[in-house]
Amino acid sequence: MMKDNRRFLILLRCWWVFALLAGMAVPARAQEVTAESAFADAPFDQWQAEGQREQVPWQVQMLADKLSFHQRLIATIKVQVPGPELLKRNHDERILLLVEVRNGEGVSSRNYGLLELNNLKPEVKRSDVEFSWQAFAVPGQYEVSVALWDKKSGEHNFMRRLFHVDAYKGDPLPGMWRGLDAFEFWSTKRDGPEYMFHSDVEGRLHLPLATKRPVHLEVLLDLTPSAEIFRGNIGHYNRYLSAALPIFKDFSQITMTNGSRGAAVLDLVQRRIPFEQSDGKDLDWPSLSKAFSPDNGPGVVSVKDLQNRKQTPVYLREEIVRRLGSASGTAGKPGERPLHVFVVIASPVELYAFPALPAIETGNEEDCRIYYVQVEFFERRGVAGGTGNVEKMLKPLKMRTFHVQSPDDVRQALAKTLEEVGRF
Repeated sequence: MMKDNRRFLILLRCWWVFALLAGMAVPARAQEVTAESAFADAPFDQWQAEGQREQVPWQVQMLADKLSFHQRLIATIKVQVPGPELLKRNHDERILLLVEVRNGEGVSSRNYGLLELNNLKPEVKRSDVEFSWQAFAVPGQYEVSVALWDKKSGEHNFMRRLFHVDAYKGDPLPGMWRGLDAFEFWSTKRDGPEYMFHSDVEGRLHLPLATKRPVHLEVLLDLTPSAEIFRGNIGHYNRYLSAALPIFKDFSQITMTNGSRGAAVLDLVQRRIPFEQSDGKDLDWPSLSKAFSPDNGPGVVSVKDLQNRKQTPVYLREEIVRRLGSASGTAGKPGERPLHVFVVIASPVELYAFPALPAIETGNEEDCRIYYVQVEFFERRGVAGGTGNVEKMLKPLKMRTFHVQSPDDVRQALAKTLEEVGRF
């Protein structure tokens, strides 16, 4: 059977990775086509019955060997066509690509790609043109059918191939993908915070947290475009965001069985909270996206920042103390106080100034645990001690630090956090 696209399938229109000199752009006409109309226009079922055919030179590759910071396996299906072959067809209007992925239960997902041949540049003769679909996939075996059709000439290619997505070896969270759709295709957008967050993907990680003691979990993301840390380099800031934003989403999918969960974004330099959500539901992307204002980047330095050359993360301490003293949290049994757990996702802080501060005194220091996830987004040479300074700043609160450079590091941090908090 086939899932209803309106309810189950996240449509992915193909995207192109061209040679630097090709200079091709996706035309507006391509956006008017849908997967449903593309398949309706082509005799795809007939080609399936006829079997393999190659009337146009091409290569098809399938890969699924990479874990993302979203803690999902990335499946990629690539089609390459020689540029000279396409240039010969520049009067044929367009080439249509179709892909169907069918899982072991017979559930299929369909997508398409479209190339307007009259847009080709002469430079394309020096390279292949690559069409690529990407999706989040769960381990298993799939049947993938790919077709290429030059409607004007009548020529077509068709291939059917088995595609195996291996399980994650040594998985510390083997139940994380329970209940997810087999394939969840990405949208066409390939940059910016929305792409980093993948608001188009509907599947949610299975991360239950069962505790005897009531727990209030708060996931805090440091979104500070620090002039000290990023030195005005938007590329460095985006590298940090491309990991930190999915990690924020990962930890915000933890499901509390005896407690509550909130999430917030902090700007440690401007001392503000651009986004906060306390209902324990999926992150509200329309609201969260407003935190990524064009005026809020590492290339924007305020007069106040210029006056205060030594930036400090003390606002993080102040926020944790404020939240510990607030009435938010989960009420337990009479006389039982909830455990307050913070997951802080932050950039390296070695270049911040750490003033000498007295120990924190809230009266409930023993009821707090902090898991500090530092995202190592660039090669580090001779810098150390930043997280040690954070630990001193937050004394006597108990803090555990994770230095994460890869999605595998994040998975281990998630597993260890759930294991340790689950003991309470």
